[in-house]
Amino acid sequence: MPRKKSSSKPIESPEQNISEKEEKNPESPENSANIENPERTIEETKEKDKTFTRQLYWTFGAMAILVAIFLVSYYSFASLSKIEYNGLTFTREKFGEIPVFHHYYYISPEIKYNLYIRGDPRNNNVPFTGNAVSEPIEFFQGDPIYISLSPEGLVGCEYSAVGISSLASFLTDNQLKVRSAATDKEEAKLNKVEYATCEDNPGGVVIIMKGGNETRIIHEKINCYIIEIANCEVLPAVEKFEVQSILDAKARRESF
Repeated sequence: MPRKKSSSKPIESPEQNISEKEEKNPESPENSANIENPERTIEETKEKDKTFTRQLYWTFGAMAILVAIFLVSYYSFASLSKIEYNGLTFTREKFGEIPVFHHYYYISPEIKYNLYIRGDPRNNNVPFTGNAVSEPIEFFQGDPIYISLSPEGLVGCEYSAVGISSLASFLTDNQLKVRSAATDKEEAKLNKVEYATCEDNPGGVVIIMKGGNETRIIHEKINCYIIEIANCEVLPAVEKFEVQSILDAKARRESF
């Protein structure tokens, strides 16, 4: 039978084995050159940390500047939206789409009243006149207030209804009793309201609203006021009366 060839591998020499082990040994002098220097690695890490810290400082600094700019802009805008008039603070706002000036005060600890007027009170030049002009506007809880209308000169004015309603709401919201009246007896009978003038006072305070040649507020008697309106200037006249009422009430409270 033919003999099988031997499959044994050639025997490696000892020098060859040692050489291969040295190549595979990572701690050999030749391989140690490929390992990074530990001290250099620590220094680079420290430098990266410093760079990152500087970036944080810049970021926080920029954020602080932006916050400061926002606060300054906010308070500047807020200060621009406020005005002062004889000790009353008004804020420019919008009531829906209507620009208004807003003032508020407390009638009692539980009741806050908000006044909204369309005109800047500093520019409202409606004058006060009359026999009792030196007396303050004053109302008393429990006593009725008659808003007595004389339609001549007011019919056809765009803001007549708004002005009358505003005055009635102002008085009612301040916990006062308001009643409708007329300066003409026939009109009063026809509309089933009181007949009230400065001369014929049913008891209480009478506020007459009528047309005239000049827009002004006539303090005719202690308990009678005439809001006279020219050129349909209903809102300026009513707003002047309301604001002056608040000023006079404020002066009485501070005098106690």
